[in-house]
Amino acid sequence: MLKGQRKVKDAGRIAGSASGLGLLLLAFLLVNPLVGSSASALEVSGGEADSVEAGEPAAQAEVDEGRVEISFTPTEVSGEMTPITEAGLKKQLEAIATITIQNAEDYTIYIGAKTTGLVGVNSSEVIESIKSATSYEDLEANSWGIYYGEGTSVPANATYLPVETSRGAQIGAGGRTTSTLTKTYALGFAANINNQVPADTYENEITLSVVSSPLEITGLTSITNMQEMTPEICAASELGDTKQLIDLRDNKSYWVAKLKDNNCWMVQNLDLDLGTEWPDASLSDYDVASTAYKPVATATTHTAAVESLTGTSSWDFGKWVINNPTISSTCGLGKNNLATCTSQFTNVEGWTASKDADFTSSNGGSVNRSTKLYDAHYLVGNHYQWNAATAGTGGTITSGQASGSICPKGWRLPSSNSVSSGSFGGLVEAGNIGTDVAKLNDAPYYFVRAGIAYQNNNLFGAAGDIGGYWSSTPTTSSSTTYRLDFSGAITLNPSDNNLRRLGYSVRCIAR
Repeated sequence: MLKGQRKVKDAGRIAGSASGLGLLLLAFLLVNPLVGSSASALEVSGGEADSVEAGEPAAQAEVDEGRVEISFTPTEVSGEMTPITEAGLKKQLEAIATITIQNAEDYTIYIGAKTTGLVGVNSSEVIESIKSATSYEDLEANSWGIYYGEGTSVPANATYLPVETSRGAQIGAGGRTTSTLTKTYALGFAANINNQVPADTYENEITLSVVSSPLEITGLTSITNMQEMTPEICAASELGDTKQLIDLRDNKSYWVAKLKDNNCWMVQNLDLDLGTEWPDASLSDYDVASTAYKPVATATTHTAAVESLTGTSSWDFGKWVINNPTISSTCGLGKNNLATCTSQFTNVEGWTASKDADFTSSNGGSVNRSTKLYDAHYLVGNHYQWNAATAGTGGTITSGQASGSICPKGWRLPSSNSVSSGSFGGLVEAGNIGTDVAKLNDAPYYFVRAGIAYQNNNLFGAAGDIGGYWSSTPTTSSSTTYRLDFSGAITLNPSDNNLRRLGYSVRCIAR
């Protein structure tokens, strides 16, 4: 029998805890051969889930409740024994316990029994538990023990342990888990029974239990890393919440905020340098890892065109902050980097990023030259071709969305060509921005006029005037993709499109 209990407190901030209980009925069916029968059986059976008791209901949109499930494979196992000597006959049987845990702040797994011995139903005779750890070979007559360990089989050299009552022995524990965690344990039951034991059914109940504490779902201000973001954390955040989070891939920090469209956005440009390989998906902190198109190592200057529409180039022009974020002032075309754009940008290499979310308004600008502090919201970041921004998943698709991105795990590229939630159009509409570019450049959005990495003789250009941000949405042409585009004072289009081979900025939105 499996029972799970959920408890809900402070709906919207705490997900329900869950505890699970799984019972194995253990029975030795023994007929002593001295009284005329030659068979005995050891049976282990696991019941199906039969009930769930719920606490006070919580709003489904606000609480992602905890879950614990326990199952056994096979549900029944048996073995025959014919003890004919006083030394006894040994037998060991196995069962597999599968435990699924989701939305727990922490959890502990226990195994125990109703009594330490196997008790005869009719005779009340007891086959005692072993008193100390014992190998299978050294089991004394008329004793039994238990083995438990992670895995799918009992090892040949397993050590059997004394049986503990009530909750029993702790066999596993862990910390916070929001995704589905599956733990598999091999359970072994070994007995040595001799021919002096009265004919009877000897039984016990083995209990496998999981105890978890409630998962506290708090907002983005309570987390430290970009990869910790979940839909539940964003939903629990208040409108306007903002914090600098660390990207575990390179330890760079990014401002993020919950904006007026009720989504959590990066409010700073992505600055991730790429190598020549995508990471293995199982080890990755990326939104997704791909091998379809290999990345090109990030360059520090733009010196030549990259004509391929599936190019995966990127450029890091240095640690520059735009001086006058809301004012259009182009640096011109044909640039190799930002070194000749000092009227529009300040090189803040060696400076300190302010932890003040309102730095620009309180300092009257994006940099404070006397203190060498700067507002990281306005860092230029890197420029990426679309197939680099999509981690090689965009390719030549002409419908749907690119399936991945170079965003951190838990984040993605915004969509475009609509006003749906999670799109550039939805953000512009929710903020009542219209075509007022200055609103988009100002708090709380901080979009930067970072220019374009052209793929012709213009090279890098228009920095200080044009801003462009890739979406995940392709057009029906294999050479173009939708994006957010703005320039000047009133030219703003969240559903513009341009060539995939161009290099634009990237902002990520939480999944």
